[in-house]
Amino acid sequence: MRRRSLTELASNPDLISGIYNYCDRWCERCPLTSRCLVYATEQVDHHNSQESHDVRNEAFWRRLTSVLVDTQEMINEWAKEAGIDLCHVPEEEPRSRKRRRQLVDNHPLTRAGKKYANAASDWFREFDQTIEISDLRATDADREQLEQFEDAREVIQWYQYQIAVKTMRALSCRTDGWEDEPELADFPKDSDGSAKVALIGIDRSIAAWRLVQLSLPDRIDSTVPLILQLERLRKRVENSFPEARDFVRPGFDEVIGAPN
Repeated sequence: MRRRSLTELASNPDLISGIYNYCDRWCERCPLTSRCLVYATEQVDHHNSQESHDVRNEAFWRRLTSVLVDTQEMINEWAKEAGIDLCHVPEEEPRSRKRRRQLVDNHPLTRAGKKYANAASDWFREFDQTIEISDLRATDADREQLEQFEDAREVIQWYQYQIAVKTMRALSCRTDGWEDEPELADFPKDSDGSAKVALIGIDRSIAAWRLVQLSLPDRIDSTVPLILQLERLRKRVENSFPEARDFVRPGFDEVIGAPN
Protein backbone atom coordinates (compact mmCIF):
# COMPACT_ATOMS: atom_id res chain seq x y z
CA MET A 1 0.00 0.00 0.00
CA ARG A 2 1.41 3.37 -0.98
CA ARG A 3 2.38 5.85 1.71
CA ARG A 4 -0.07 8.71 2.05
CA SER A 5 1.30 12.26 1.91
CA LEU A 6 0.83 14.86 4.62
CA THR A 7 -1.36 16.84 2.23
CA GLU A 8 -3.68 13.89 1.76
CA LEU A 9 -3.88 13.27 5.49
CA ALA A 10 -4.59 16.93 6.25
CA SER A 11 -7.42 17.02 3.69
CA ASN A 12 -9.47 14.56 5.79
CA PRO A 13 -12.64 16.52 6.74
CA ASP A 14 -13.03 14.47 9.93
CA LEU A 15 -9.85 15.91 11.46
CA ILE A 16 -10.27 18.59 14.11
CA SER A 17 -8.13 21.66 13.48
CA GLY A 18 -5.71 22.39 16.31
CA ILE A 19 -6.85 19.53 18.56
CA TYR A 20 -3.20 18.72 19.33
CA ASN A 21 -2.41 22.21 20.70
CA TYR A 22 -3.96 21.64 24.13
CA CYS A 23 -3.77 17.90 24.65
CA ASP A 24 -1.67 15.96 27.15
CA ARG A 25 0.27 14.04 24.43
CA TRP A 26 -1.00 10.72 25.77
CA CYS A 27 -2.08 9.22 22.46
CA GLU A 28 -2.43 5.72 23.90
CA ARG A 29 -5.21 6.96 26.18
CA CYS A 30 -6.78 9.58 23.90
CA PRO A 31 -10.40 9.08 22.80
CA LEU A 32 -9.97 11.33 19.74
CA THR A 33 -6.94 9.96 17.89
CA SER A 34 -9.06 9.36 14.80
CA ARG A 35 -9.63 13.15 14.62
CA CYS A 36 -5.98 14.22 15.09
CA LEU A 37 -3.55 15.07 12.28
CA VAL A 38 -0.47 14.60 14.48
CA TYR A 39 -1.57 11.08 15.42
CA ALA A 40 -2.44 10.33 11.80
CA THR A 41 1.04 11.34 10.62
CA GLU A 42 2.67 9.18 13.29
CA GLN A 43 0.48 6.17 12.48
CA VAL A 44 0.41 6.54 8.70
CA ASP A 45 -0.35 3.25 6.94
CA HIS A 46 -0.92 1.46 10.27
CA HIS A 47 -4.57 0.56 9.91
CA ASN A 48 -5.47 -0.68 13.36
CA SER A 49 -8.98 0.49 14.20
CA GLN A 50 -8.64 3.97 15.68
CA GLU A 51 -12.38 4.11 16.31
CA SER A 52 -12.43 1.08 18.65
CA HIS A 53 -9.28 2.42 20.34
CA ASP A 54 -11.06 5.74 20.99
CA VAL A 55 -14.19 4.08 22.41
CA ARG A 56 -12.14 2.07 24.94
CA ASN A 57 -10.27 5.16 26.07
CA GLU A 58 -13.44 7.22 26.42
CA ALA A 59 -14.82 4.57 28.81
CA PHE A 60 -11.56 4.63 30.79
CA TRP A 61 -11.72 8.40 31.37
CA ARG A 62 -15.43 8.33 32.22
CA ARG A 63 -14.67 5.85 35.00
CA LEU A 64 -11.82 7.99 36.33
CA THR A 65 -14.06 11.07 36.31
CA SER A 66 -16.66 9.28 38.45
CA VAL A 67 -13.92 8.42 40.95
CA LEU A 68 -12.87 12.09 41.09
CA VAL A 69 -16.42 13.17 41.96
CA ASP A 70 -16.56 10.72 44.84
CA THR A 71 -13.09 11.73 46.05
CA GLN A 72 -13.88 15.46 46.16
CA GLU A 73 -16.43 14.77 48.88
CA MET A 74 -13.70 13.28 51.07
CA ILE A 75 -11.00 15.91 50.53
CA ASN A 76 -12.46 18.51 52.90
CA GLU A 77 -12.60 15.96 55.71
CA TRP A 78 -8.98 14.94 55.13
CA ALA A 79 -7.90 18.59 55.05
CA LYS A 80 -9.72 19.32 58.30
CA GLU A 81 -8.03 16.40 60.01
CA ALA A 82 -4.64 17.57 58.71
CA GLY A 83 -5.27 21.19 59.77
CA ILE A 84 -4.93 22.46 56.20
CA ASP A 85 -6.89 25.45 54.91
CA LEU A 86 -7.56 24.60 51.28
CA CYS A 87 -9.14 27.99 50.63
CA HIS A 88 -6.08 29.97 51.65
CA VAL A 89 -4.34 31.19 48.51
CA PRO A 90 -1.13 33.13 49.19
CA GLU A 91 -0.88 36.39 47.28
CA GLU A 92 1.88 36.55 44.71
CA GLU A 93 4.28 39.50 44.93
CA PRO A 94 4.07 41.86 41.94
CA ARG A 95 7.11 41.71 39.66
CA SER A 96 8.16 43.54 36.58
CA ARG A 97 7.43 41.73 33.34
CA LYS A 98 11.11 41.07 32.69
CA ARG A 99 11.77 39.71 36.17
CA ARG A 100 8.62 37.57 36.15
CA ARG A 101 9.77 35.98 32.91
CA GLN A 102 13.17 35.26 34.41
CA LEU A 103 11.69 33.84 37.58
CA VAL A 104 8.98 31.53 36.21
CA ASP A 105 11.00 28.57 37.42
CA ASN A 106 10.79 29.93 40.96
CA HIS A 107 7.12 30.92 40.85
CA PRO A 108 5.12 29.50 43.81
CA LEU A 109 2.91 27.51 41.44
CA THR A 110 5.94 26.00 39.73
CA ARG A 111 7.51 25.12 43.06
CA ALA A 112 4.27 23.54 44.24
CA GLY A 113 4.03 21.45 41.06
CA LYS A 114 7.62 20.27 41.38
CA LYS A 115 7.15 19.54 45.07
CA TYR A 116 4.20 17.28 44.28
CA ALA A 117 6.14 15.52 41.49
CA ASN A 118 9.00 14.78 43.88
CA ALA A 119 6.62 13.58 46.59
CA ALA A 120 4.91 11.23 44.14
CA SER A 121 8.30 9.84 43.10
CA ASP A 122 9.20 9.30 46.73
CA TRP A 123 5.92 7.46 47.36
CA PHE A 124 6.39 5.03 44.49
CA ARG A 125 10.06 4.54 45.34
CA GLU A 126 9.14 3.60 48.90
CA PHE A 127 6.32 1.40 47.64
CA ASP A 128 8.57 -0.46 45.20
CA GLN A 129 11.12 -1.04 47.94
CA THR A 130 8.62 -2.52 50.36
CA ILE A 131 6.36 -4.55 48.11
CA GLU A 132 6.82 -6.37 44.84
CA ILE A 133 4.05 -6.53 42.25
CA SER A 134 4.50 -10.29 42.28
CA ASP A 135 3.77 -10.27 46.02
CA LEU A 136 0.68 -8.17 45.44
CA ARG A 137 -0.43 -10.58 42.75
CA ALA A 138 0.12 -13.52 45.11
CA THR A 139 -1.73 -12.02 48.07
CA ASP A 140 -4.62 -10.37 46.20
CA ALA A 141 -7.11 -12.85 44.81
CA ASP A 142 -8.91 -10.14 42.90
CA ARG A 143 -6.95 -9.55 39.70
CA GLU A 144 -9.18 -6.62 38.85
CA GLN A 145 -7.91 -4.83 41.95
CA LEU A 146 -4.31 -5.22 40.78
CA GLU A 147 -5.19 -3.98 37.31
CA GLN A 148 -6.90 -0.99 38.92
CA PHE A 149 -3.70 -0.15 40.80
CA GLU A 150 -1.59 -0.47 37.66
CA ASP A 151 -4.00 1.78 35.72
CA ALA A 152 -3.87 4.36 38.52
CA ARG A 153 -0.09 4.28 38.64
CA GLU A 154 0.06 4.80 34.88
CA VAL A 155 -2.17 7.90 35.16
CA ILE A 156 -0.25 9.37 38.10
CA GLN A 157 3.14 8.92 36.52
CA TRP A 158 2.01 10.31 33.17
CA TYR A 159 0.88 13.60 34.71
CA GLN A 160 3.39 13.67 37.56
CA TYR A 161 5.78 16.12 35.89
CA GLN A 162 3.47 17.42 33.18
CA ILE A 163 1.41 19.34 35.75
CA ALA A 164 4.39 21.56 36.60
CA VAL A 165 5.44 21.84 32.94
CA LYS A 166 2.00 22.98 31.77
CA THR A 167 1.72 25.39 34.70
CA MET A 168 5.09 26.87 33.78
CA ARG A 169 3.95 27.27 30.16
CA ALA A 170 0.80 29.06 31.35
CA LEU A 171 2.87 31.40 33.52
CA SER A 172 5.35 32.04 30.71
CA CYS A 173 2.60 32.86 28.19
CA ARG A 174 1.04 35.33 30.59
CA THR A 175 4.24 37.03 31.71
CA ASP A 176 5.66 37.37 28.20
CA GLY A 177 2.96 39.95 27.57
CA TRP A 178 2.14 39.02 23.99
CA GLU A 179 -1.37 37.94 25.00
CA ASP A 180 -2.11 41.55 25.91
CA GLU A 181 -1.67 42.79 22.35
CA PRO A 182 -4.86 44.58 21.18
CA GLU A 183 -5.21 42.45 18.06
CA LEU A 184 -5.41 39.33 20.26
CA ALA A 185 -8.09 40.70 22.57
CA ASP A 186 -10.85 38.56 21.05
CA PHE A 187 -8.85 35.34 21.00
CA PRO A 188 -8.72 32.73 23.79
CA LYS A 189 -5.56 33.05 25.86
CA ASP A 190 -2.91 30.40 25.39
CA SER A 191 -2.09 30.73 29.09
CA ASP A 192 -5.63 29.64 29.96
CA GLY A 193 -5.37 26.68 27.58
CA SER A 194 -2.12 25.52 29.15
CA ALA A 195 -3.50 26.06 32.65
CA LYS A 196 -6.55 23.99 31.74
CA VAL A 197 -4.35 21.08 30.65
CA ALA A 198 -2.53 21.35 33.99
CA LEU A 199 -5.87 21.34 35.84
CA ILE A 200 -7.04 18.27 33.93
CA GLY A 201 -3.81 16.54 34.94
CA ILE A 202 -4.47 17.48 38.56
CA ASP A 203 -8.08 16.24 38.40
CA ARG A 204 -7.09 12.92 36.90
CA SER A 205 -4.22 12.48 39.33
CA ILE A 206 -6.52 13.04 42.33
CA ALA A 207 -8.89 10.40 40.98
CA ALA A 208 -6.00 8.02 40.30
CA TRP A 209 -4.65 8.39 43.86
CA ARG A 210 -8.11 7.48 45.10
CA LEU A 211 -7.95 4.33 42.99
CA VAL A 212 -4.61 3.56 44.65
CA GLN A 213 -6.36 3.89 48.02
CA LEU A 214 -9.12 1.54 46.92
CA SER A 215 -6.57 -0.97 45.65
CA LEU A 216 -4.27 -0.69 48.68
CA PRO A 217 -6.38 0.18 51.75
CA ASP A 218 -3.37 -0.06 54.05
CA ARG A 219 -1.72 2.80 52.12
CA ILE A 220 -4.53 5.34 52.54
CA ASP A 221 -2.74 7.40 55.21
CA SER A 222 0.37 7.82 53.06
CA THR A 223 -1.60 8.96 50.01
CA VAL A 224 -3.82 11.56 51.68
CA PRO A 225 -1.00 14.18 51.84
CA LEU A 226 -0.43 13.78 48.10
CA ILE A 227 -4.12 14.29 47.34
CA LEU A 228 -4.16 17.38 49.55
CA GLN A 229 -1.09 18.77 47.77
CA LEU A 230 -2.89 18.37 44.47
CA GLU A 231 -6.09 19.91 45.80
CA ARG A 232 -4.25 22.99 47.09
CA LEU A 233 -2.40 23.30 43.78
CA ARG A 234 -5.70 22.97 41.92
CA LYS A 235 -7.22 25.86 43.87
CA ARG A 236 -4.14 28.02 43.35
CA VAL A 237 -4.05 27.43 39.60
CA GLU A 238 -7.78 28.18 39.36
CA ASN A 239 -7.23 31.38 41.36
CA SER A 240 -4.31 32.47 39.17
CA PHE A 241 -6.11 31.55 35.92
CA PRO A 242 -9.81 32.07 36.70
CA GLU A 243 -10.88 31.60 33.06
CA ALA A 244 -8.89 28.42 32.46
CA ARG A 245 -11.76 26.01 33.16
CA ASP A 246 -13.87 27.80 30.53
CA PHE A 247 -11.19 27.55 27.85
CA VAL A 248 -12.55 25.49 24.95
CA ARG A 249 -9.96 23.07 23.62
CA PRO A 250 -10.57 22.09 19.99
CA GLY A 251 -12.29 18.71 19.91
CA PHE A 252 -12.05 17.83 23.58
CA ASP A 253 -14.39 20.55 24.88
CA GLU A 254 -16.54 21.02 21.81
CA VAL A 255 -19.73 19.21 20.92
CA ILE A 256 -18.58 17.44 17.78
CA GLY A 257 -20.85 18.25 14.88
CA ALA A 258 -22.60 21.16 16.61
CA PRO A 259 -23.01 24.34 14.58
CA ASN A 260 -20.52 27.16 15.23
